[in-house]
Amino acid sequence: MNRDTIVIYTSGVNSITFLSKHGSALWVTSITGASGNDVAVSESQGAGQVGSTISNQSVQPRDITINGAVLAAVEANRRGILACVLPGVTGRLTVIQNGESWYIDGAPKRTPEFSDGSVVQDFQFVLHCPYPYWRSTADGSAQVAGLTKLFQFPCSLAGTWYISKYSDSLFTVVNNDGTAAMEFDVIFTAATEVTDPEFYHVERGTFIKINKVMAAGEKITVSTVYGRKGVTLQLPDGTQANGFKYLDVGSDLNMQMAPGTNTIRCDAANNREGLRVQVIMPKGVVPGI
Repeated sequence: MNRDTIVIYTSGVNSITFLSKHGSALWVTSITGASGNDVAVSESQGAGQVGSTISNQSVQPRDITINGAVLAAVEANRRGILACVLPGVTGRLTVIQNGESWYIDGAPKRTPEFSDGSVVQDFQFVLHCPYPYWRSTADGSAQVAGLTKLFQFPCSLAGTWYISKYSDSLFTVVNNDGTAAMEFDVIFTAATEVTDPEFYHVERGTFIKINKVMAAGEKITVSTVYGRKGVTLQLPDGTQANGFKYLDVGSDLNMQMAPGTNTIRCDAANNREGLRVQVIMPKGVVPGI
């Protein structure tokens, strides 16, 4: 953490901003637990084997400890921190530094504890983060089938130009700018009637397929994000329902976007041209910052 780092904690409608510069009204002196990852390693050993064989690895949740000090308007700022970092209420910790912005979600494991003092009060709180990776605040979503936006500023109106263009390529590249694989949402939208839309990840060799004749205006969202894996159907009138029954049994709900380029193929049993497919995800995920 450098002197220009900005730390923001958001909980519900409340938000509080800390600076890393000494003399700031709300000063973060240190953050621990933001970089390292604990990994549980399972091993097996056969008779006469020298050493062991790793059978499984699992990245564990992380605890992040924020230490700081209140240097101005002590009583008011103290109450502001206590009103934002609440027990039993999840929050989001965002760190902005070196022109990049990353966030992690969690729940207070220990709410802020303050030292005594009328001019300066030190404080500390601990955030427990079940998903241990940091997500970029930048949007990495991609249109992998359907209309691609082309209009942008500045623009020239001379000659032939297009507001948008239909992607007629069967294969599209989705980029993950982070260093770790990440989960995502994929949204199937039927501009006209579409039969059995499919989302295929070429490198993984797995797919997400919907066994349904989608009427014009219907939208189906499939999430591979742990904690909310599932399928949601949205009808043309906006009504939502559980669409899990339409998910093909061979679909990969553990599909992730690997770091770097991911090649995606979108198709349908009938009327692929009426299918719109969008991937919703952050620009990247990193194990630590």
